[in-house]
Amino acid sequence: MARKVDILFPEFDIKVVGTMQDETEPELCEMFWGLLPFRGACVNTLSTGDTFNARCRPPRKARISGTQDNPAGRHHGKLCNRKPGEITYTGVDCQVCYGPDMTEPLDARGGIVIKVDPEYLDIFYEAGKRVWRNHLGPHGLVTLEIIAKENA
Repeated sequence: MARKVDILFPEFDIKVVGTMQDETEPELCEMFWGLLPFRGACVNTLSTGDTFNARCRPPRKARISGTQDNPAGRHHGKLCNRKPGEITYTGVDCQVCYGPDMTEPLDARGGIVIKVDPEYLDIFYEAGKRVWRNHLGPHGLVTLEIIAKENA
């Protein structure tokens, strides 16, 4: 049975469900699963389209750290080819693709560890747009939390 996670935007009272991508990224998924719960501050780059980064405090001891030059994981590719609901783990933080307008032609910094379940994609898109509007406007702290789903 596939491992599931709850993906929360506490400041917006939004929760969606995602599926770990253990078949395509087993090592990266296992590493990420072992870090749950994950909490990161949502930061838009303002130039990459429907994506944001969920930044967190780096670990005390270095693990892997995917970069655009040396991405983490088995499978990576251009951010502009990512689909809505795909969450990349870089070994340190997450890159979150929430909508269809991906304009960044550079490589993602890691492999996809989570895909938001299809029935939640609309609300996930709305959450991403709210992150964007917050970044442009009030600049309040918006966090993304990912926790292992109970009974999964």
